Amino acid sequence: MGIPTLLLNAFIIILCIFCYQIFWLDKAGKEARNNVLISFLSSIAIVLCMTFPFSFHSGYIYDLRLIPILLAALYGGFRSFIFITFIYLSYRFYLGGNGFFPSVIVHFMLTFIIMASHYFLSGYLKKRKILFGTLLIFLCTTCFSVFAIMNEIRISAKVEFVCIHFLANFIVINTLTVLLSLYLIEGMIEKFKMKEKIYRAEKFNVTSELAASIAHEIRNPLTTLYGFIQLFNKNEISETQKSEYLQVMLIELEKIQLVINDYLSLVKPQMVVKETLDIRSIVYQVIDVILPMASLHNVKVESDMIGSLYINANAVNIKRCLINIAKNGIEAMTNGGVLRINVKKIKNNIVIEIIDSGIGMSPEEINRIALPFYSTKGKGTGLGTMISYGIIKELNGDIEIKSEIGKGTRFSIIIPSS
Repeated sequence: MGIPTLLLNAFIIILCIFCYQIFWLDKAGKEARNNVLISFLSSIAIVLCMTFPFSFHSGYIYDLRLIPILLAALYGGFRSFIFITFIYLSYRFYLGGNGFFPSVIVHFMLTFIIMASHYFLSGYLKKRKILFGTLLIFLCTTCFSVFAIMNEIRISAKVEFVCIHFLANFIVINTLTVLLSLYLIEGMIEKFKMKEKIYRAEKFNVTSELAASIAHEIRNPLTTLYGFIQLFNKNEISETQKSEYLQVMLIELEKIQLVINDYLSLVKPQMVVKETLDIRSIVYQVIDVILPMASLHNVKVESDMIGSLYINANAVNIKRCLINIAKNGIEAMTNGGVLRINVKKIKNNIVIEIIDSGIGMSPEEINRIALPFYSTKGKGTGLGTMISYGIIKELNGDIEIKSEIGKGTRFSIIIPSS
């Protein structure tokens, strides 16, 4: 008797807790916004619990209203608790009945215990919220049940077994519901803290890898510069060699500048000017750039393109993207082969396919291909591939990869047509 109604109250409370997870714990919210959300959800839970109560005695309504009040006090702070108290007492006064004053007494008893615990047992309360909350609800519901029994004795001069049975269920359901609620919230908060720790750890790892990668990339040019500067300082080189060495030093400085610009384009993308480009003309320019490298690797470059196709992009960036991917394809063909560059239009997209007959990649390598500092080659940092993905992403495009070990790889670069 009355158990379905109390279970409905429990469902309302659990539903509000899951809403709390969806609207705050799974998002980056501020503390003030968190308190407002707790106050709002607790208010809804209290009003709904008191709207669907079970009336066993005249003027006494039984529900799980104390649980949202406790949760607001433990997790929402003092302001949330004051707001919830106002909502609760106002609505309880509106409902009326003989049980109003016992409800007020139990509520202020709950308030006194929570405030005293915050003041005297703040350290214990932070570590033992589940135990504290469960015992407190058990105590308050027991006191409320004692008031109900005293009222029953005053009216009927006896207490029926049905009443005792219902009050026992009332205490048990309250206790189990608050136990489950506190367990869920603590688990959610622990998950949120763990996610933040993982994020900070990943950020630290990326920063460490970035620093190591920068040091690795600029160390060789700096070593060369250091050696030449020492030669210049000792005056051990002739005038004719000075001009030659200065050219080498300028080339090394340009390498350092290129590395720094690459990293800056990753961490702080610059605004680029986009224009309508004929992708066929861009591909021809890319082929001219990669032909010397292809000849050195005994790779033949072939292309298949239909008429003029236009995209809205930055010419320098799109060429850089295609050159990076094409060079990777050439390097993958250690024993020579054929590199094909096909351009076609599918619906409203331009698809540029770069196909090599190289060593191919496993599914695990494909999944990691765009991760920071991952490279399938024995050397390199994977920076070129990361930049290529970033360029295509800025164009609202995508890159699809199909590969098979020993047979080659197909990069499909999909860009919206202009």
